[in-house]
Amino acid sequence: MSTWFVLAVASAVVFGISTFFFKINSFKNWPLLPFFGGVYGSGTLAFIVTANLEGVLYLTPMIILSGIVVGIGSTFGNLLLMRAFQHGPASLTSPIVNTNILLIVIMSVLFYGERLGILEYIGILLIIVAISILPLDPQEKLSIPNRIWYVYALVATVLFFLRNGGLKVTEEMALPNTTILMVGYFVGAVWSVYAYLMSKETKMEEGAKQGKGFALGLVTGLFSYGGMQLYAVALQTGPASIISPIFATNSLVVALLSILYLKEKLTLMQTTTLVGVFVGIVLLRV
Repeated sequence: MSTWFVLAVASAVVFGISTFFFKINSFKNWPLLPFFGGVYGSGTLAFIVTANLEGVLYLTPMIILSGIVVGIGSTFGNLLLMRAFQHGPASLTSPIVNTNILLIVIMSVLFYGERLGILEYIGILLIIVAISILPLDPQEKLSIPNRIWYVYALVATVLFFLRNGGLKVTEEMALPNTTILMVGYFVGAVWSVYAYLMSKETKMEEGAKQGKGFALGLVTGLFSYGGMQLYAVALQTGPASIISPIFATNSLVVALLSILYLKEKLTLMQTTTLVGVFVGIVLLRV
């Protein structure tokens, strides 16, 4: 079994746990900005340590620019993901957002010469069909009461493409992705502090809630760092058209944890969509 495959699977599991913690923060109704501060604060420090150990703790204009793009995709993608969690089940939201892999697969084939087999093409078609039938669910209002969920999920998908697809581009440019992720997480940390200072509503929240959100964020940031670092290392030796779909199975971890621990329930069509997305992802990784 290839090392890149093992790393890709590990990245999905670790990152899936971090995404589930995002849902936990939303479920507990803890303030968002202290949580974000914890996520991007601990993540930045972890990437600084790793970059130093790898001997890539330096900055160039291209690294800074790439880091800013990745940071914008990560920070605001996660922000909209949290908004989507407030209007729909995490067990459905996370798989839908992870369909940004389709854009990465297309980019890898068109611009980097990676080739797809018949099963991978079938997987892409299955994912598109599964997502297309989602708005037709007659029972969707039972768990998605506000159609703004679709807006949040769609824009978050595009933003996460900036993050995940951006790392593919920078890997092809032979730039150090660890350093780029360090800059990206620093962008998230700076935005979180700025937004907190500007938010009178958040500062009026109960101190205990802010502390709990920040503490959970610190733990979440370490899992997020671990998942993204494993993903970045896997991209160094393996094909992005396969690694990205494997990484996207982190949504399976989120879905299972949400169903098991948060007792979320899905309608029949949502379950069909979920199964379709996962089968498509499996076909992409075969």
